This record gives sequence, C-alpha cells and structure tokens, in this order.
Amino acid sequence: MKRVNKTLITAMFLLTFLSGCWDIKDIDQRNLPLVIGIAKADNNEYKVTAQIPIPKLSGQTQSGPMSRIVTSKGESFSSALGQIKTNSEDAVDYSHVRLIVIQKNLTKNQKELRQLIKFLMDSKEIPMKAMLAITNDHIEKLLSNINDKLGVDSTSLYDFFNKGAGWAPEISSAPIWEVYRSLFSYTEDITIPVVDSGKDTVLNYKGAAVLKKGKITQRISPNENQLINLFQNKSAKGKIESVGFASVMVTKSTIENKTVMKNNKPLVYSDLNLKIDILERKADITNNQIRERLEKLTQKQFYHIFKQAQKSNTDIFGFGQYFRDQIPYDDLKNWRGKYYPKLKVNFQVHVSME
Repeated sequence: MKRVNKTLITAMFLLTFLSGCWDIKDIDQRNLPLVIGIAKADNNEYKVTAQIPIPKLSGQTQSGPMSRIVTSKGESFSSALGQIKTNSEDAVDYSHVRLIVIQKNLTKNQKELRQLIKFLMDSKEIPMKAMLAITNDHIEKLLSNINDKLGVDSTSLYDFFNKGAGWAPEISSAPIWEVYRSLFSYTEDITIPVVDSGKDTVLNYKGAAVLKKGKITQRISPNENQLINLFQNKSAKGKIESVGFASVMVTKSTIENKTVMKNNKPLVYSDLNLKIDILERKADITNNQIRERLEKLTQKQFYHIFKQAQKSNTDIFGFGQYFRDQIPYDDLKNWRGKYYPKLKVNFQVHVSME
C-alpha cells in the first residue's frame, strides 16, 4: 500500500511539469511581423503599421500577396502594438522584427524620439538588433509598396540594408542598440538611413539623418554618407564615382587615423587610400588627371561635411572616439563643447590604379 501511495505521489508530482507548454503556439498559428512602421496620427496618437508575411502552405504556389499590412492606433507605442495583438486572429510574435521605419513627423520631437528609442531598447518583445530607418512618406504607402512589386520577397525592406560588401557602400545601417548607445555617448553621434517608396523598386535611398542625443541635426546625401562610412571602417568597394571626364569604380579602400593632443587642441591626421578601376574616360585624358581630380573632389567633399558637422556641434565622423584615452574620463562629457570646436583634421586622399 505504501509503495502504491509513493508511486501515485511521484506520478502526480511529475504531472506538474507536463503543463509547461500549454500556451505554446505552433509557427503556423503565429503572425510574425518583419517590419514595423511608426508615425504620429493627426490626433497626436501613435500609429503603428506592421508588415506581416503570409505563409505559403505546403504544396501550394503563392498566387496572391506575400504579406499584408495591419495598422492600429494608441496613446502610446506599446498600446498600439497591443491593439495589433488584440485584434489579430492569430498570436502575434514581434521577436522576428528586423526593421522599424519611423515617419518624419515623429522625429521632429526630440523628447518623443528619445522615449521611443528607449522603449525599443528595453522591450522584451522586439530584438535590439532590429534596424531603424526614417521615411518622408506615409508609413502605409511605404510598407504597402512592397506588396505591389511582383516577385519581391517579403523581407526586401530588410535586405535593402544588407546587400553585402561591394554592392552599395553608401548605404548605412542603424541597429536599435547602436542608436540607443548614441543617446548617452559623449564622443560620437550616429546616422540613420532615410528611405522613400520606390517607383520601379521597393525603396529609394535618400541619404541619412544625423542624430545627436535624440535630435535630428542635419541631413546628408548618399555620397556624403559613404564618406562617413569609411571612418566607421566600412569599405567603399564597388562605389562608382564620376569626376566629370571619367568614371571610376573603387575596388579597395583603407583609412588610417593618427591623433595628437596639443595644448588641449585635438588634431587628426587621416589618410584615405583608394584603389580604383577606370570604367570610361574621354579622349586624351590621362591616368594622372583622373587620379588628381578624384583626390581633390574627395578632399573637398570631406571638408564640406566636416565644416557643417562642426558648426552643428555634431561628431558624425566619431573623431571623439580616437581621443578617449587622451582626455581624462571625467572630462569626456565636455568633448563637444570644449574640444570638438577646436578640432583640426588633416585629410589626405591617395588614389592608385588597378
């Protein structure tokens, strides 16, 4: 009898572990948004739009749309997300979100933008490696555009920023965790890509917005952003440049930065090395003419960007990072106000031919 009781008690004890998966949903019973758009509605509510792929059933061809667009509103971003969950016929799982697009009207308010970035970082549902982008278009137009492009996969909005080395060096990416870190950085600001709906393609890349402490300070063109990417150790390979009388493609790029601090005045020596392949040229144009023109144009472009950034007290090149070991830790918070306005950069470009 005692043995039977012990067996019964053991069996009842083990049964408690069998109920741990009662609320698990199979993947075919879950909605998995890949892209989320965020905007401010006319009544000052948050408007959240999600792009949800439509799974293809086994043995069937995908004849209809490959994704659908779902929109909800709420007093806060979290409540709008919750409304999508409440109104969805299946469970909604945000853990697969890869890209979050913010409409321009929301970026005008520094406080709200900072709060949104902090929420995204703290969220246990949205992965911190998901990327951020800004758009001038209405969110619904941008996300619906992908459904109108025949043969375009549902992940195209994410793949746009991840073409791989050598394909689109002027495009940058901004994961949530990097944008969040920039809110508290004394020595570095960040750029967030700007995109609009494409006419013949899914997206048009418009350049980038410079974010300083959660405030948009300036806009830069794709070519300017490509130069900034070089200082972030990203290759310019594949970039096609026009110098007026010739077109060239960059096949290799490296940059070396040396820093000096003299009398509390920072100085940076930057040497950019470009190896190029000449695609076409006008008659009687020599290699030296092409090389000298590209060097001058690139140097002129750098100093134009740097002058504007220094004027807005925005360190988009991240020069402050190079001086973190030369400035007392307690004084790093004064980088933008005390040191950055005095920063001098000696930028040299060296071009060689394949």
